[in-house]
Amino acid sequence: MRHNSRIPEISKYLPWSDQAGRYYPRLGGIARRSPAVVIYILISVVFFLPTARRIPGNYVTDQDRVEHLLFAIPDLSERFFVALRSLFTAPFFNHNAVQLVYVITLLLLFGIPFESHEGSVRTIAIFFATSFTGAVVAGTILHIIYPTLIDGPFLEQAWERSWSGGSAGCFGLMGALAARAPRPWPLLGMFMAWEAGVVAFYLREYTPAFHISALFAGFLLARYALRARRST
Repeated sequence: MRHNSRIPEISKYLPWSDQAGRYYPRLGGIARRSPAVVIYILISVVFFLPTARRIPGNYVTDQDRVEHLLFAIPDLSERFFVALRSLFTAPFFNHNAVQLVYVITLLLLFGIPFESHEGSVRTIAIFFATSFTGAVVAGTILHIIYPTLIDGPFLEQAWERSWSGGSAGCFGLMGALAARAPRPWPLLGMFMAWEAGVVAFYLREYTPAFHISALFAGFLLARYALRARRST
């Protein structure tokens, strides 16, 4: 009895805990319940394979072939409409095999459940809206601090390189998923700790500025602008 009495308390920290639907659709129903996520995964794999070249320990997208479709931070101030267009194309081009696998993993864990509960239109809208927000916020911050306030090779690389892939949109969906929990802060904290762990053990780039901005954009959008749908 003591264990059962704690279930309602734990459920306050879980998304859609007030509904009878499953968190994750049955495996046989994934394509039917989450078609947008499945289609994105297929498109991103199809785009990656013919543009990938092998380097030691990884496969990377041939930047020269798709550079015009990727996002560059200076474009926000120098070529805004080019930057705007790239924010709709860049999420489909993951820059290496590690990012591709990472994005697919995030979508399997969080994108499919969100779409199965909230629908394809919302999932697509949040994915692209938060990708856009993450890019604009991260790009604006870099415009403000580099090189006038802070200079160095770390920020210089972020300014000069191209950015692409679906990871920011995935974090947007993760924020939206956390918003569906009655008490969302532990989930948001877990997702931020997740990002901190990735940065500490693998990533040494400006990427968290995109991810954390998208995470909170997704949370705010789902928490305060989109009412949760009832699962069927």
